[in-house]
Formats: sequence, structure tokens, C-alpha cells
Amino acid sequence: MRILSAVPIILFLFLSSSWAAESEGLPHVDPNDPAALREAVRLLDAEVQLAARPRTYIVIDLVAQTIFIKGRGLELHRLPIERWTASRLADIASSLRLQERPPVTRRKLDPIVGADQPPISLEDMPSQYSLVLSPSLRVTVQPSVPYDLWQWLAFNGQEWWRWLKIQWLTLVSGDTTSSAPSLQLTLAHDDAQSLAWTVTDDMPFLIRRTSSP
Repeated sequence: MRILSAVPIILFLFLSSSWAAESEGLPHVDPNDPAALREAVRLLDAEVQLAARPRTYIVIDLVAQTIFIKGRGLELHRLPIERWTASRLADIASSLRLQERPPVTRRKLDPIVGADQPPISLEDMPSQYSLVLSPSLRVTVQPSVPYDLWQWLAFNGQEWWRWLKIQWLTLVSGDTTSSAPSLQLTLAHDDAQSLAWTVTDDMPFLIRRTSSP
């Protein structure tokens, strides 16, 4: 039994050394931190399953403060996280799925331009939005510098009202675990738009949690 329980750790250390030889972007894992090591093995186990399929997936690495866009285990793109906060971080599942991609404000058709009107581009993507993942995780993405003040105020007003309702329900029910885990990410404006452009319905997500709150 001891041999079997050591297999994931041995596999992790072996693959880590292999990846380190190929890429300098692999986050360091302290072998003296059991919680960090368990989290790295947990993430590796989930990613091995995703990498076997021909589909793009997202890894939100809170330790490296980076969002990795990957396919077949290879890094396709990365987006730095400027700041993040979370509630009930330890309750986030190993593997999640996006329920619905962020809404896009469609351009109004210009009858004069007609068929020559340009298609939706990266610039049309929102820079502040919420990603609802299953099982039970809400990821809020906001730009570090708001480009549209009114849009920023409206979005934050909705989030504040939602938070207030959750607090009220928690107070009434007395159940502090009734609210779902949440994660708030602050990205550069262009990076927030890039993430909105990349994600698709039912897209797999992995979260690498920190070993301390």
C-alpha cells in the first residue's frame, strides 16, 4: 500500500524534472510543503486526463499568478494575473466546466456598410464579466484599469447586490457554507478580453490553489 500511495508523488517528481528541462515556466513546488505537493499532484492528475483529449483547456494557477491556455498538455498562451482574492478556496473542485461564455455586445448593423461590415473581433469582447463554472464556482474577471466608467459601475453594482443577497440568506439561514466558492481575478484590459475571446461553453478549467489562504 505504501508503494501505491507513493506512485503519484514519484510520477509528479519525474514529470516535473522532465518539464523543467523543456520549459522554464514550470512553477516551483517546495518538496518540504506537503500541502503544496498534494495540490500539485492533484492538478497533475486532472491535467493528464485533459491532455489526452484534443481540446483546449484553461489552468488558473494562483501560485504562479498566471492563467495558462493549454492543449494536449502544451502551453498555447499565458495571461498574467495582477491580483486575486477568493472565498472558500479549499472547496474548489479539481476539474470544472464552464456553463456559459461571457455575453458579447453585438455591433449594430449599418445598412450603408451592409455585407462589408467587419465581423466581431477581440476589441468587441468584454473586459469585465463573470464565469459560472460547474461544480459551484463563480470566477469574476475585472480589468485593472476600467475603460468604461459607467459599465464598470453597473457591473460592480450588480456584483455588490448579488453579494448582499448571499450575505442576507446566510444570516437568515445561519448556514455559513450555503454560498458557493468564488474567485476574483484582476487582469490587464487586453488580457481580460483575450480570456473572454478564448473560452467556450463547456470548456474545462483547472484551478491550482495556494497551500495557504
